Amino acid sequence: MGTKNQKQFSKEFKQDAVNYYYSSGKTGEEVAKELKIGKST
Repeated sequence: MGTKNQKQFSKEFKQDAVNYYYSSGKTGEEVAKELKIGKST
């Protein structure tokens, strides 16, 4: 059976990504693209 190939992100990375999103004025999609993560992440 297939298994999902999911990356594990540290708590620090997640918090930094959220802070970047709020301070950048960019859309979630733009930030996700820059960080090379999925939009829903």
